[in-house]
Amino acid sequence: MTNLSSISSLGVASAWPSRRSVVKLLEKALPRPIDEVLAYNGRSDVENTLNMPPNSTYIPVGSLLRVRAEASALSGRPWEREMLNAIGFDTFGTQLYFFWHVKFRSLFPDHPRPLRMLNWESMTEAMAMAFILGCAEEGIYHGYLIHAALNRSYQLQLSYEERHRRVHSFMLRLFSEWRSDVRHSWPPFAYSEPIYEGILERWREPDPDVLKPWLLAACDRHTHESKRDSEGTFYDCAAFPRTPLEILYLFRLRELVGLANPELTHPLLEAPFDTLPAPQAAYVPDELIRGTLIRVREDWPDFDMVVSLESLRGR
Repeated sequence: MTNLSSISSLGVASAWPSRRSVVKLLEKALPRPIDEVLAYNGRSDVENTLNMPPNSTYIPVGSLLRVRAEASALSGRPWEREMLNAIGFDTFGTQLYFFWHVKFRSLFPDHPRPLRMLNWESMTEAMAMAFILGCAEEGIYHGYLIHAALNRSYQLQLSYEERHRRVHSFMLRLFSEWRSDVRHSWPPFAYSEPIYEGILERWREPDPDVLKPWLLAACDRHTHESKRDSEGTFYDCAAFPRTPLEILYLFRLRELVGLANPELTHPLLEAPFDTLPAPQAAYVPDELIRGTLIRVREDWPDFDMVVSLESLRGR
């Protein structure tokens, strides 16, 4: 079993970006046009001879909405419903793209470059946030969807093989430990962080104080991994430097299995992320998504079956 005494204390990183600088950066995110979706829904996309769903719009829009919701949270504004709406767009876009990966490999079985475009990092962040918002069903679905994508090698090759986002693999391994019926054969990088190994060994401990020093060490590590990526150096928490995704996600999973959480005092856990938010009502698709669903189901009658939870769990 991993021993905490063998892990050096990091402390909070001196170069950890301030909340103000993070909000300023998040608010610079540019709007995403939805022309492609409108053309698709209205069947005016005459060049789309394969009837490919508009996945390249929904995922960026969902990511942008998540960025805006995070800026709201860090600015002290209401953010929960805004984030839930973002997760809804994100999840639907991922469903569309997962489906198209399935169809692409069926339509072009001998293609020299099989489609590998799913961003497993962003998908994992969306999964964690769904759980944090108390939307367990949505989080569970996303967890199985990510594993289905990874196990079919649909994920972006660079992000998986070179960036080595250990916090993301930790969150997915935690999902696997909780559900116990889904696995992925991770490369060595996923097991290389002793702090995460120690947490995974103890996450079901009834005594929350057993986890406390490990989670505080994880909070410190988060601040050190919050730098912006460079050409050859990648950091686990570059996309969410002031948002304790991995901590609150673990808190929610412990809550779901009936365990109390430790009380942590750390600069990373500042309001509104000093506690789990109240569980949110389920996401309701808007008119844009409903319009896309109508056409997808007309063009591809097997869409719902391919992206169903039952199908994802069976692979």
